[in-house]
This record gives sequence, C-alpha cells and structure tokens, in this order.
Amino acid sequence: MLSYIQSRLGSIMMSEKYWEILVVDDDVAVHNVIKKELQNISIQNKPVKILHAHNAQEAKELLKDNSDTSIAFIDISMETPDAGLKLVEHIRNVLHNTNLRIIMIDSGNSPVPANKIFDFYDINGYKERAEILSDKFYLIVRTALKQYEQYKEIKSSRDEIYKKMTTNNVTNLPNRIKLSEYLDTMGEKSLILINIDDFSLINEHNGFDFGNEVLRAFAKFLEKKYGRYAQVFHLHSDNFALLCVKLENETTEENILRIKDDIAKYIFTVNDIKTRLTASIGIALYERGNIIQKAEFALKEARRYGKNSIQKYTDNLNILRTIHTNSLWSTRVRDALHNHKMHTYFQPILEVKTGKIIKYEALVRLEYENEIYSPFHFLDAALYSGQIFKIFQFVLEEACKKATQSTCFFTVNISQYDMQYPDFLQTAKRILKKYNLPHSRITFEILENDSIAHNKNIQALLNELHTEGFRLAIDDFGAQCSNFGQLNNLPIDFIKIDGAYIKNIVTDENSQIVTTTIIDFAHKKGIPVIAEYVCSKEVYDYVKALGVEYVQGYEIAEPKPELQESDSLSP
Repeated sequence: MLSYIQSRLGSIMMSEKYWEILVVDDDVAVHNVIKKELQNISIQNKPVKILHAHNAQEAKELLKDNSDTSIAFIDISMETPDAGLKLVEHIRNVLHNTNLRIIMIDSGNSPVPANKIFDFYDINGYKERAEILSDKFYLIVRTALKQYEQYKEIKSSRDEIYKKMTTNNVTNLPNRIKLSEYLDTMGEKSLILINIDDFSLINEHNGFDFGNEVLRAFAKFLEKKYGRYAQVFHLHSDNFALLCVKLENETTEENILRIKDDIAKYIFTVNDIKTRLTASIGIALYERGNIIQKAEFALKEARRYGKNSIQKYTDNLNILRTIHTNSLWSTRVRDALHNHKMHTYFQPILEVKTGKIIKYEALVRLEYENEIYSPFHFLDAALYSGQIFKIFQFVLEEACKKATQSTCFFTVNISQYDMQYPDFLQTAKRILKKYNLPHSRITFEILENDSIAHNKNIQALLNELHTEGFRLAIDDFGAQCSNFGQLNNLPIDFIKIDGAYIKNIVTDENSQIVTTTIIDFAHKKGIPVIAEYVCSKEVYDYVKALGVEYVQGYEIAEPKPELQESDSLSP
C-alpha cells in the first residue's frame, strides 16, 4: 500500500512544475521575509513559486487563475479586522477549494479567539506572526506541503473509487447510483427505463463477450439518438435509463412513446453480425418523488403485456393494485398460519369403474373475519411474501392426519416454488414418518407448466420422489404450455385434465378434441386420467364414455373440512 501511495505521489509531483504558495498580508515586511526565506529553495525537487496579495480582493483574483495553489498564509486582520476570515469562507464556500492548506497568521489584533477560529472556520493551521518570521518557517512550509500531498492523494483515490462505484464497467455509462444522485435534486423529471428483451438468450447462444458488445452497441445507439436531450444510464445487466433533462419538444409524451419503435427498427452490428433488438419500456413522465420506483412499476406493467411493450406510470396501474392486494393478503396469510385460521378442505375423487371414493384432494382455505377464502385470493400473496412452502407443509400435515383415519389416498398440490425449497424431500418424508404412513398414500399434484420441462433440478426431484414411493400427478394438463414429450422423462402416475376443457365438453367441440387427444395419449402410455370440474350429470356421462378412470367436481361432491361418511357416491 505504501509503495502504491509513493508512486501516486510521484505522479502528482511530476505533473506540477512548482509549488505555489500564496501570501495574503497587508504588511510588506511579511512578504519580504517569506520571499527571502523561500528564494531559490526546492522542496522534493520542485521549486517554490510565491504569489503575493496585500488584501482579500487581490487574493480572490489570484485564486481564480491558480486553482493548484498548495498553501495560503492569510493574515486575519487586513483592510477589515476579519478580512482574512471572510476570505477563508470565500475559498471554501464560493470557490469550493478544499485542496488548499490554509494557515492563518495572527498579528495580535484578531477579533476572534484562536479556539473559536478552529471551531467555525475550515483552516489547517494557526500561527503567530513571530513564528512566520522565525527560522521555523521552513519547517512550517514543509509540513503543510506534506499535508497537501496526502490530502490530494486521499481525494484522488476517493474520486477513483467514486467513479468506479458510479460507472458501469461494460459501457462506461453512469449507473444506478449516479442516477439516484441526479434524482435527489428538486423539480419534475421524466425517467425512461429500457429493458432489452431476451438478452439472456444472446448470452446463452453467443457467449458473454458477444453479449457485452451488444450492450456497448446499444449504449452508443441511445447516446447518439437521445443524448442531446437526455442523460443515458446503464443501470445493470440489460437495463438502461434515459433521464430527460430538457422538457422541450423532444420530450413530449408522443416522442417518448416512439422510443420502442426506434429500437425495433434499428439494425445493430456487432462483430460483423447484424441483429435487431426489442425492448420493454417503463416511463415516469413529469414526476416528482420516487421516480425510479414509479418507472419500475411501469416497466413491470409493460412486461405483463409481453415483449416490445411500453407503459406510462399512472396511479391506476394494475401492478400497483396487485402489490396492494399482495401486501394486504400476505399479512392475512401470516396471521392465519399463526392463529390456526388456515384450514384444509377435502374433495373426493371417484373411481368411475367402482363408483367408490378412493382418494381425496387436500385443498387449502383461509378464514378471515368469519369468511372462508379459496387460494385464488391469497396464493399469489403467499408466494410474494415467502410463505408458500409453509402452506404446503400445513396442507401435507393435515392430509396425513386424515389419512390415519381412512384407507383412502390423498393428493396434495405442489408448485415449482415448493420444489425449489432445499429440504422439500426431507420435509415430506419427515411429515409422513410422523404419522407412520407409507409414501404411496400421498400423491403430489404438479401444475403442468414450462418449469417442469426445462428445470433439470425439478425433474431430478420428481424422479427422486417417485423412487421414494410417492405418487405423482400432473395437474391442469392441456393448459398453458402442454408438453406431451415431458411424460417420457418423468415418472407420472396420473394425468388430471385441465378443468377448462371438462366443464364445457358437452357442447364445445374444441374441448372434446383436446380431451380425447389427451386421454388417448395417456392410455397409450399406461397413465390413468382424472377429469376435474365435473359439474353436471351430462359432463360425468360424457367423460365416462371417453374412458377416464377418475372424476372430481361438484357433481360428485364439493370440498368440505371432513371426509365423506360413505365411500361410495353416485352422480
């Protein structure tokens, strides 16, 4: 560290031709003594240059043109008793010169006591006139110059650190920290957040070096296209920002909304490869206070509409209502778990061949102010607040309690978020061991979505669960992004067809086609099929004729806190 500082000091000294020392005193004798003392003197191989001022005004003029002055010896009393003190205030507060080492000279008629001067004025030394005129003066100068060097070194290092902290290292644009500083100032501002769509795919397919070149090209595009009226920031990764500093014709709402199209039309050339980009954009237009947060809300709202979307912040954004709802329900979920207001209802699943109830699906409910609410109201909030796995544990435990009272099997829903919990398997095994239940009594129902097909960790967990004896079912099969191929990679025991197709199957031809296709495929794979949302006798008869093995829905029985008294039901 010492060698680094010494090298930095050397570079500072080499960049300056001489030491500038300013003497401000209305006594000519002081000037003459100092001039004689420092004449033909070199300190650390640099000569000394003395600047002379006989009053505060002359000193101000000299400092305007000599910002690298190292030391200023200033007489307290000159044209006025406190002229020197007022000059100190001018140097620090008007010129904002913090490098200059200021040593006050007391001629014996100072209007302010020495201890008060140190308390109220930003000075670095206080000397009696006799000390200035003595043989100690050279030592005073050497000491002050050393302080000057050390201060500049510290400030230089601090400036370098600050620059690194406030600059993106890929594009050299100011980053989020710098943006926050700009936004701390008063007044209305317009902030545009820009997120490059699918940038992760660029990194995956072409490598991070290529991705960084894309970011640099995108940064140059933004600076060239909008730099004349906006400050460009690279917040992090694939997120950029434009802070409009001039509210003129260019920053009208109409022109800002064109930014999305400007990006989509532009052809970016990176390493001789031509490519197009799209972006999702959030805008906070002419806003005061919490501007970044408002623009981020707008960007989140834009993403809800898909790629290449743009959204302006208003107080009526859907995302704001979602956040408010999640905040409200997350508290209710926490209270319900703590105060035994979370309940489990059980809906029978009927085996078509025997007409008997052979299993139940465990469904969570929340009690609030004597009303019972379905997961539709609070599941997103539980996920938002990190309580989703606690709900899974609660439902599994309640299902195990009921399993000890019945010979039926029980189904418990699990999400990708549950399966990403590090101790999922150990937790499930521990709960079943507590109730002395074989693993085969529990079926885990997984929502059929993209995460199963593409998440290797989830696939590995499902295989491990099956090896441990748990049964697996895919819920809502046929919805969202159905992937028949994943059935080849996973040990699935049951398929539950999405209820949207079942409830309309009697009259809707599309539902009939999809349902028939799923059933045929499942049967060829040897996988039993469950039809849920069986809401009428007509629906029951229709799916029974198609060959489903199990049915579930209000036509069979609605979910209740207790199990059915009879194990046989007739639709």
